[in-house]
Amino acid sequence: MSTSNIILHSERLELSFGGIKALDSMSVEVEKGQILSLIGPNGAGKTCFINCVTGYYRPREGQIVFDGTDILGMRPHRIARLGISRTFQNPNTYPTMTALDILLAARYMHCRAGMMECLAPFGRSRREELQSRRSIEEVITFTHIEELRKKPISMMSYGQRKQVEIARALVMQPRLVLLDEPMSGLDDVMKEMVCELILDMHRQGMTIVLVEHDIQTVMELSHKVAVLDHGQKVAEGTPAEISRDARVASAYLGRNEADGQQAACP
Repeated sequence: MSTSNIILHSERLELSFGGIKALDSMSVEVEKGQILSLIGPNGAGKTCFINCVTGYYRPREGQIVFDGTDILGMRPHRIARLGISRTFQNPNTYPTMTALDILLAARYMHCRAGMMECLAPFGRSRREELQSRRSIEEVITFTHIEELRKKPISMMSYGQRKQVEIARALVMQPRLVLLDEPMSGLDDVMKEMVCELILDMHRQGMTIVLVEHDIQTVMELSHKVAVLDHGQKVAEGTPAEISRDARVASAYLGRNEADGQQAACP
């Protein structure tokens, strides 16, 4: 495989909390335009990996390269400006903020106008605000959250908060999106909507790393699946290859998935 097709390369990541190893010689590569899923039990290191890639955690050892740039040790805002965005398992923010407020705050990273420029009703600050508004409206339409535009977070359902969380990640104009358990806590109808949204993101050319416990979704959406356990990658392959791995199927997928009886995700 050509290295020019690799957008994210992580190698031998070591991360510990006290005497507990969260990541143990963890190595993952993500191809451009790929949907890669990370699966494994709670505590396997999936979210720790995302936190390392986005700069929230700094591994003790290893390497993380994004599209040719070494990002290990970079601050989160610098990594975001390079084109990496993420969602969180539990989307929390100020309860009085509306969806529009949240998306405007996420767009701030693309603004360069200084304080004095922001006081003027014209110039670069005005141009950046108009561009941000246009980008936000495009994302609102893309994620189908038009009715949530002016709705406070405190008045949204958990599923609606998940939609806004994905929209917040997209308004940052990423090339790589890390989705941390986007299906958790959702009913079947909302899961279908999020599945369609992930597929639409892929059709738009985005590269996606999906951390998910919903194995049916993982098997339907993924190009490649990496299985983690105790901070180590214990298996990797296509969904078909992973479903045929007896050890993986027994430990993580359950009997139905091991028999190849996955349900379809639209």
